[in-house]
Amino acid sequence: MSVVADPSTCDLPVGGGTSTHQLINSCVKRVAFKVRTSNNKYYRIKPVFGFIDAGNSSTLEITRLPGGPDKADRLHVVYVEVSPDVKQAEKALTGSATKQFIVPLGGIPSQPGSEPEVSAVTPV
Repeated sequence: MSVVADPSTCDLPVGGGTSTHQLINSCVKRVAFKVRTSNNKYYRIKPVFGFIDAGNSSTLEITRLPGGPDKADRLHVVYVEVSPDVKQAEKALTGSATKQFIVPLGGIPSQPGSEPEVSAVTPV
């Protein structure tokens, strides 16, 4: 039993964009999770911390800001099974019993013609 992301990869254009994924908990217990990125300059994640009840899922929003190289980055999803009385995911994730998986992130190069046209203005 584990937690997985669906879809399991994320490719966003280097010009920026947002992708929605589901974190699916197939464990028999509730889990607390934290999501980290290898590139905080260009990626934003919502939510960073959270809980997922057994057999349920949580929506994860991945946003890529415009710019930067089209290099391979990644999300690290760290999780641990917790009891129903745990109220703060951050504190539950400090132990050594955590598990993790990686969601590959890729910046898709901009295609020619996909950038907005900029016209030159000649002063009179």
